Amino acid sequence: GDDKVDEISTTVMKDIQRCTFEEAKMLVSEGRAQPSDFWCFAGYAGWGPSQLMGELNRQSWYMCATDSQTLLKELANQSAYTDPRDAGLDTWELLMTLIGRGSTAEETCGDFEDLMLKEWAREHLLSVEAGGNAGIRLQPEDVATSNKGLVQGETLDELMKQVRLSVKAATVGVGSLLRASSAERSPYLLKNQEFHKSVVLIIAEDENASIGLILNHPSSKSMEMELIDKVTGKKVEIALPVRFGGQYAIRGQSALIWLHHSKKLRDEKIGSPIGDSESGGNSGIWKCSQTDATDAISAGLAKPSDFLIVSGLSIWIKGERGDYQGMDGEVREGRMIPISPEKIPEVFDALKQQKTLTKLNLINNLSHAKTAWAAGDNEQKGKSDLQDIPVTDGIGEGFDEDNDLLVFKSDVEVEVLSDDALRSWVATFLLGAPTLGA
Repeated sequence: GDDKVDEISTTVMKDIQRCTFEEAKMLVSEGRAQPSDFWCFAGYAGWGPSQLMGELNRQSWYMCATDSQTLLKELANQSAYTDPRDAGLDTWELLMTLIGRGSTAEETCGDFEDLMLKEWAREHLLSVEAGGNAGIRLQPEDVATSNKGLVQGETLDELMKQVRLSVKAATVGVGSLLRASSAERSPYLLKNQEFHKSVVLIIAEDENASIGLILNHPSSKSMEMELIDKVTGKKVEIALPVRFGGQYAIRGQSALIWLHHSKKLRDEKIGSPIGDSESGGNSGIWKCSQTDATDAISAGLAKPSDFLIVSGLSIWIKGERGDYQGMDGEVREGRMIPISPEKIPEVFDALKQQKTLTKLNLINNLSHAKTAWAAGDNEQKGKSDLQDIPVTDGIGEGFDEDNDLLVFKSDVEVEVLSDDALRSWVATFLLGAPTLGA
């Protein structure tokens, strides 16, 4: 050993020590070590008092005994052969086998959690140049321009796309109805899954934020209503689903927002329009009070299903606190797309098919949510046919590792995984039944 190395290093276990990056550079410059002697780690995992023990008791972790040589060998193998998109699963499966839990590893191989982890690794560990989002994008040698977008590697086609999206963003305002991106690699796969294939209505806009409602996620709560039929005089009890509009609570006397998109009700002036043509809100969607809705139903002007009841708000911050400048920024980035007014009746027809969320109708409600989202597609191009894409062999497993539409080393489409992630979110947060997720 080297006394200088031992002096500045902290022992982790036999033959494994740690030091800072500056100390490692000093040891190399003094000839006491080679760059290949080190493994560099960014960040760390931490636990509060008794937290890790609690996770062990819940069997979130398995204890395993190992020696430094086995660990060093695995670290060396990782450095030489592991693709970041594999998320270290190969090493985990090997260690599970070494502690006699190989069958458990085999049973869970390729499950929803593994696929989500691979997508997380692709996003956070794979470089920008390789198709991920880690690190910085280098300037191509053939680009000579002061335009920041081009310097970062954007093509002329991408810039033209930004121009088209900017034009769309200029038409968005209070009363606008939007749908989440149709991209086969959903921008909401790893976070904010509630926005995946969502339909959103903008109800307020100022210099600080855009405020909207998600319309196609019924919750497990319902609004019980007692109506009196003006013809027969009999009381009728109905229950309308209360929809999850977003994670922010609505303050005021009423925590619920009532909406309708009915020409008959508009003609009768039931409620008031959300937005106007000047603000971009020419959707024909109106808001009203519960009393307005009850009176209209009792008078035979509307059916209960003509009304949507929403609880909660979604907020997109602007200015220095916001990364994407409100809903305008979401549209510019291609995460949200305005729905043409002529498409809105079809969207509402699909929304009316949804019921109060239960364990029995979870899948059916999600299907209607997707139908409503698809109905707002202005281009109606539909999903591309992955079967027409030639598949090349992967590492002896028949997977196409270069197909960006598939999860790495699997035959699962990213779009399908995104749908599964939404299902898990709805089952967990709106139904309280996480086991019904993917």
